[in-house]
Amino acid sequence: MSALDENRMKINDIDAELVHLFEKRMSAVRGILAYKEEHGLPVFDAAREDENIRRTAEMLKDPSMRGYFEDWYRYTMKVSKDYQKDLLEEHNGEEGR
Repeated sequence: MSALDENRMKINDIDAELVHLFEKRMSAVRGILAYKEEHGLPVFDAAREDENIRRTAEMLKDPSMRGYFEDWYRYTMKVSKDYQKDLLEEHNGEEGR
């Protein structure tokens, strides 16, 4: 097996883990939305988002990846906010995505 094939297999394994973690994360997002709805809180919390980006980016072992990680993490949070907004629309009788 070539180095290319070996690395592709590694990525396939990582992608399978990411799918599991994505579903787990989105399940937690549903719980957060339920709390926000119950307490009249907005979906977007800029201070919380900025803190999450800072805190998680500091976990990187390779600081040269920080900008790429922050882009990816911001997109992850955008997907979470979009999901929350779609769920709110569904709860209000409107169609989601």
